[in-house]
Amino acid sequence: MTGPTLIESLAAYIASALERPLPAEVAEKTKHHVLDTIAAMVTGSKLKPGELATRFAASSGGTPEAMVIGSQVVTTAVTAAMANAMLAHSDETDDSHAPSLTHPGCAIVPAALAVAEREDASGEALVRAVALGYDVGCRIGRAMGGIGSRGVSGHATHSIGPMFGAAAAAAALAGLDARG
Repeated sequence: MTGPTLIESLAAYIASALERPLPAEVAEKTKHHVLDTIAAMVTGSKLKPGELATRFAASSGGTPEAMVIGSQVVTTAVTAAMANAMLAHSDETDDSHAPSLTHPGCAIVPAALAVAEREDASGEALVRAVALGYDVGCRIGRAMGGIGSRGVSGHATHSIGPMFGAAAAAAALAGLDARG
């Protein structure tokens, strides 16, 4: 008899994340990461990459689900997450996680904010989802060896962990179960 696969275990962990309370110190630290990333988005909105991302989002159309920070643009959650991620990383003031050699906030927080807005999620759900995203993203980043690991593709892996973290946070907020 075999147990669940690694991906099945990860999916179950993600699906149950919003049901698990966070320790107070984890919730507080997570709130700081959210505020830090929003500040990076605001400053990034005034720089060329941010302006281009906002223009792209404005031209994309779609169902108005989530806002692009620092603008009047409301677009799909996917487009808002992408644009806000560009804003967050535009001026390089986004957070970093040294053990995984990643910048988790610029991927995780924009995705979580966009899906939380679309789903009309509570602040508590947002904080739990962001904490989940950091947990998953930083663990995967560490497991991959960080920026120095270029693998078969030749591309740096420093963004892969945060992308998994963003997917985890968004999936939890969207209410996906372990089967999707």
